[in-house]
Amino acid sequence: MKTNGYTFAELNGKEELIEEIRSLESKLQEQTGEPITLIAYEKSGPGTENGHD
Repeated sequence: MKTNGYTFAELNGKEELIEEIRSLESKLQEQTGEPITLIAYEKSGPGTENGHD
């Protein structure tokens, strides 16, 4: 899977956002009957490796 232009989103210290992602994973699993994992990416800015200066 290519992720050109994207890096993993920095969610350290953002527990509320992480809990929202986990909640949505659970909801999707209930609806599909399949395990679902959501992965947070952020778009990298030009000239930066991970979008952060």
